Amino acid sequence: MSNTILCVDDVKTNLLTLEAIFESNDEDYNLLMAMSGQEALDILQTNEVDLILLDVMMPELNGFDTAKLILKNKKTKDIPIIFLTAKQDDETIKMSYEVGGVDYMNKPFNVTELLKRIDFHLRLKKSEKLIHIEKEQIQSLINLQDNFVLLTDGVKAIKINSAIEDFFQVKSISEFQEKYGCICKTFIEENGYYHLGLVDTEELWISDVIERLKNEDVIVKIKDIENNNHIFAIKAVKFENSLFILSFTDITSMSEQSREYEYEASHDPLTSIYNRNMFVRVMKEKIKQRIFTNKGLSLCVLDIDHFKDVNDTYGHLVGDNVLKHLARLIEKHIRSEDLFARWGGEEFILVFEFGINEAYRKVEFLRKIIEKENFGTVGSLTCSFGVSEYKYGDTLESLINEADKALYEAKASGRNMVCQI
Repeated sequence: MSNTILCVDDVKTNLLTLEAIFESNDEDYNLLMAMSGQEALDILQTNEVDLILLDVMMPELNGFDTAKLILKNKKTKDIPIIFLTAKQDDETIKMSYEVGGVDYMNKPFNVTELLKRIDFHLRLKKSEKLIHIEKEQIQSLINLQDNFVLLTDGVKAIKINSAIEDFFQVKSISEFQEKYGCICKTFIEENGYYHLGLVDTEELWISDVIERLKNEDVIVKIKDIENNNHIFAIKAVKFENSLFILSFTDITSMSEQSREYEYEASHDPLTSIYNRNMFVRVMKEKIKQRIFTNKGLSLCVLDIDHFKDVNDTYGHLVGDNVLKHLARLIEKHIRSEDLFARWGGEEFILVFEFGINEAYRKVEFLRKIIEKENFGTVGSLTCSFGVSEYKYGDTLESLINEADKALYEAKASGRNMVCQI
């Protein structure tokens, strides 16, 4: 089935260029053309569109205002929008995401990169639809079948059914209590799954689960006695005597395919590290937890010095190889619990769960490693780094803004250095 793409640009030659690009591509695309924001809105009322390429600078109704109207409409709110713009300032890039765009590209764009990004976002849209279907199926399964049944006061198990005894290879509730006490202690701490590390130390975990179930599915990962991972969806009911009934439905087989789609939705297709969206999701959870703890939390924004010269001199394919090489190099020298993501273009972001002094030392170490590395065709290159530390009351935006200020200071001071706020 062909994908329908709406191209919006007030310059006819730009539309003809896009038309020629798609006609020369092997993929089957159905193109719709609009020369104004209003014309685009009219087309969307009578046509099913899979993706929109939207120019920013247009008379009367500019690209950003057009996008706001598209995303406000119930019929069109889920259509991914890629902005095409000749502007490269930070405010334009920031606005592209704030109004709801999924991506942006600078004019003149690299044809291969444009097609790859279009393909990625079309597949991502399909993946999100499949994930939605998977979640509906999971919910139906939860309503029809409960594998584990457990009565608990939130601190220890009071009654368990035979399915739990078989899974954990225990003969009685007393043996289960002796080995585990609470089933919550079997939850594996891993991003994307519910675990005790997400709970305020003063709050009962099951109360947190019940609150979360109002807005989301609660999914846990538990190992059986043979060390195999199993994925369970939890349902929970509270009784007036402060006891809770929980059911755990095994959705392992259904989750495997769903997790593949979620991987695509959460990882950068070029470097295979977390993408911007996944970073924001995980980081907001980390900040939420810091409200209740005194643990340090530091953030680092870094980008490659003079990366535009790399693309201009050697081409975008070499530039892509540099980005992949850098991502692998950094991954090799950070811990598995450190959060690492591609923020956009040649810019990356790192988060460490310790204070700014230790973070500065770690980042300085990375700077030296990068400086000494041979990046193949381009030889050596350097990066500039800006580091900030979470303080009570900070938001993700304020934390990133502080790191950005430090990054600008590093660049203004000659690049290839680490600055902190």
